[in-house]
Amino acid sequence: MQQPKLHKGGRHFSTLMRAIFCCLLLAIASLSFSQDATSISYKVKSYRENGIYGPSDSKVAYIVRLKNNINDNQKGNIKVNIINDLGASVYNEDIPLFIKPISTFDKEVSIDVAKLPTGFYTIYFNISTNHYSQNLYYIFAVEPEKIKPTGVRPLDFTTFWDNARSELANINPSYKVTRRGDISTVSNDIYSVEFQSTGNVAIRGWLSVPKRHNKYPVLYKLPDYATTASPESRNDMAVFSLDARGFGNSADMGKLTFDSYLTKDLYSRESYIYRAEYMDCLRGVDFIFKNADLKLDASKIIVTGIGQGAGLAAIVAAFDNRVKGVMLDRPTLIDMRTVFTIGEVKQQVPWPIGPIKSYCNANRIGLDNFFKVWDYFDPLSFAPMIKCPILIGISLKSATSLPQCNYNFYNQVLSSKREIYSCADNETGIDESFYIFENNWIKETLKLPF
Repeated sequence: MQQPKLHKGGRHFSTLMRAIFCCLLLAIASLSFSQDATSISYKVKSYRENGIYGPSDSKVAYIVRLKNNINDNQKGNIKVNIINDLGASVYNEDIPLFIKPISTFDKEVSIDVAKLPTGFYTIYFNISTNHYSQNLYYIFAVEPEKIKPTGVRPLDFTTFWDNARSELANINPSYKVTRRGDISTVSNDIYSVEFQSTGNVAIRGWLSVPKRHNKYPVLYKLPDYATTASPESRNDMAVFSLDARGFGNSADMGKLTFDSYLTKDLYSRESYIYRAEYMDCLRGVDFIFKNADLKLDASKIIVTGIGQGAGLAAIVAAFDNRVKGVMLDRPTLIDMRTVFTIGEVKQQVPWPIGPIKSYCNANRIGLDNFFKVWDYFDPLSFAPMIKCPILIGISLKSATSLPQCNYNFYNQVLSSKREIYSCADNETGIDESFYIFENNWIKETLKLPF
């Protein structure tokens, strides 16, 4: 019997399967290619590197440069959207995009400054092509020094703090200084420090003094939120660092936590923990003056801090004119009314809105009652009292140190020498260039050799 001629159909079937298989491979390759984040490289540059546009600027502008890194045309668009502090869109543009293989695309996106009221804005670039997708955002400001503050200073603010300082003055500081030979170095003597403060609570910290000369200026560092101090040495200055009450070596009253510190005894302005914390920081200045024999030049004190510590430094500079300069690095817990106003519309609600709302809900009190207490403690209320030179470092993209709040504070400072250093594109910290500028600022302020 003759065998059926299956070879032709088999060949057709095999050819069909190979074609399907090839199509699948091409589809998979195309899909993989479309998801390749390296198919385009980008550079976005603001006309103002620090993101701050002033009265001399006629436009806000960004240069967008895209480079096609693949051997295929890329076409799509760039959707531009600018929103203000309250989340309202003030500008939109849809830019057609076509980039040949291994080529670049340049586009200036600009808007007339006259169309933008004073304030802060977020500009979004949504880049989409047949091979690439990316969402970028940048923060910029238009004449932020004209922003009007929103703080509310209580009528009895001065009396309240005069009473707190009188209470502190009646407490014997009982200063204790112990040289720590186990951690001192060839170049620096390290001391553990202790003194009594409000409520007769022991506050402790670290003092590092270079060994070479007779007297050194003092860098007085105040603690960030829920952190622990450690000895820090420089070869040109003594460094004095404090632990906040409830943390590190200052926890005799009981250790506090990240969640519990901010709202501890918030029910009363007289009991609220920041009343005592501010006094602890003031007593630290007294310590420097009372212990000048440790080779401390008490006539040259710079007080500084990061985050919460920046706010504490501002309080010290406001209260004590013996301080010769103050440096604030990305202040937090400042101008809280503005934090709540603009924070609610942000994609990422900034700290500490969540914990404060939870506290208010748990204790069945309204936010207005929170502000009735907080207004006594907000560094914004102290800003007009600062007369010494001040430097503030801000990061426009910070999720916790909002630039709007920092400018509100800065605009209320009456010092004849005030500077603000803006970093436009750092989401997690602040540019290293700020610390170089900061070090030079210290030398200039204290008239130290460069």
